[in-house]
Amino acid sequence: MIQMFKCPTATSIEQQTSALILRHLMDQTSWAMPSRQEMLHIESFHWSTRNYAKGGNLLAQGEARNTISVLLSGWAFRFQTLPEGKRQILDFVFAGAILGFGSGTTNLYGVEAVTACTVASLQYVQFRRLLNGCPTLAVHVAERVADSEMRAYEHLTSLGRRTARQRVAALIVELMERTKNAKAAISGRKLELPVTQIMIGDALGLSNEHVCRTLAKLADDGVIELSRHAIGVLNPLAIAQEAGRDIAGLSAGSKMEDRAA
Repeated sequence: MIQMFKCPTATSIEQQTSALILRHLMDQTSWAMPSRQEMLHIESFHWSTRNYAKGGNLLAQGEARNTISVLLSGWAFRFQTLPEGKRQILDFVFAGAILGFGSGTTNLYGVEAVTACTVASLQYVQFRRLLNGCPTLAVHVAERVADSEMRAYEHLTSLGRRTARQRVAALIVELMERTKNAKAAISGRKLELPVTQIMIGDALGLSNEHVCRTLAKLADDGVIELSRHAIGVLNPLAIAQEAGRDIAGLSAGSKMEDRAA
């Protein structure tokens, strides 16, 4: 049996990185695992790794799409900036997220680090060759893209049909769900999410003042606790109810990206 989720004993950074990529991109519980031939193909590609500080620019909007990256650790967000400088956060991403993958020759969005991040990168042409030679991995990548599309639909619903309080609650619940921390929150431990009021406003299409008032009301109700650089979830049941979600189901069915966060 091929041990795909254990780093090789070789000291080569590239080989260790290949094992990390597999661990982050593929679900260990999946029935579809790479064949030996596919594994040999995967191990022939050499990824480069780079560390980014909080606030670092992982990907630049408008730049030529030369590389594909995989987030190995940390929190980040995808965003688009309009010509007048307004920013829209499209999605928060965690370990296992694929950055820069898509059609066209330029990046339609940028990526900024919320916390310190580690990223592995591969030339775009090489990434296409990697998927061509490993259909099993290609299916997993397609599933990741589909997951992002489903979240985009959910975000569109929030922007168009939910109140400000419901939008904030839905975002908090999504972050709890995707970081696999709902169970910890239910057990009574405070869950801290490293997002700021400005990030929440940019993600939900709300002014800073509106976000501030909404968060203050949730804090007054004992649902959350506010600090300068994070939000503490005190009552996950209440925040899930605000978002119209069932907290009991939050810890089930998460994808590999969320478990790796």
